[in-house]
Amino acid sequence: MEKYLVVCSYAIAILDLLSAVLFASVSCMLYIQHHHWTSLAALLFSFVWICIIIVLLLGIYRRQLNFVRYWLVFTCLGIMLDALLLLYGLTLAVSINWEGVKITVMPFIGLAVEMTFVFIIYVFYLDMIEYEQWIPLGGNRFEGGRSSKYSKFTSSGETQRRERKRLKKMYKKEEKAAFKELHRKLRRGQH
Repeated sequence: MEKYLVVCSYAIAILDLLSAVLFASVSCMLYIQHHHWTSLAALLFSFVWICIIIVLLLGIYRRQLNFVRYWLVFTCLGIMLDALLLLYGLTLAVSINWEGVKITVMPFIGLAVEMTFVFIIYVFYLDMIEYEQWIPLGGNRFEGGRSSKYSKFTSSGETQRRERKRLKKMYKKEEKAAFKELHRKLRRGQH
């Protein structure tokens, strides 16, 4: 399941990157033609959007929860803003123009697709959280001859993150060593 989530997450990130590059190119052309502040703001926004997508790609590649979280927050805020602008545009219409309704349906379909993408990335994010929670957070370590569970001071979130990161590295080293040993035993068995 995780393999498919990773592939889907990469595909979503690449599609989102293509959308951002397309938006940036259209904004750039509009700014070159009209030199208006709104097209400049759209161009600057598209650069921020591209940076956030690059952060998502790094988050997927390195399995960094914070990077994926940044993209999720940014995209959810963007979806809410788009929905508000679309609803505002619909409420401004005095009469119903069926040709206009057909054109307006497309952005709503785009929002539905974007919400589906956010849901898939969110499931991937939850899967990453579950993967990290198997690593214990040092509850059984001793400090100066006494158990840390009887300490007056609880460890901060940053300390827990550092501890989790240290344990993750340790488990990866042990796992790598076990794979090397297994590979060595398999080679001996084959020769």
